[in-house]
Amino acid sequence: MGIQIDALKCIACMACELVCGYHRDDAFALLSSCIVPYRGREKKNYVGVILKEEDSLVAARPEGVEINRIGEEQDPEKEADASAKPMLLRESCDLCDDMEDGPLCIAFCPTGAISMT
Repeated sequence: MGIQIDALKCIACMACELVCGYHRDDAFALLSSCIVPYRGREKKNYVGVILKEEDSLVAARPEGVEINRIGEEQDPEKEADASAKPMLLRESCDLCDDMEDGPLCIAFCPTGAISMT
């Protein structure tokens, strides 16, 4: 089981990031969140989401999902996300294992862009 993100439904409202940070720190601490939505500057209405899992970074974009294994060397020809490096310093997603109803990011996403696999 894991988190699945549909970037085409995401509106970058940051509800997932806020609730994740709050869950971890009992405050709206964005740096504690393991999920981060972002808007692309080069394309209008371009939204992506990066999620840190135990051994990988998942980048969900409109053109598809990319999974980068942490510690593996990346293709030098491929352009890296600016948001990816700071994500490595954050804690991995624990699927809100202490919550009875499951991950809070799923519960608070207003568009249904986040679900369980």
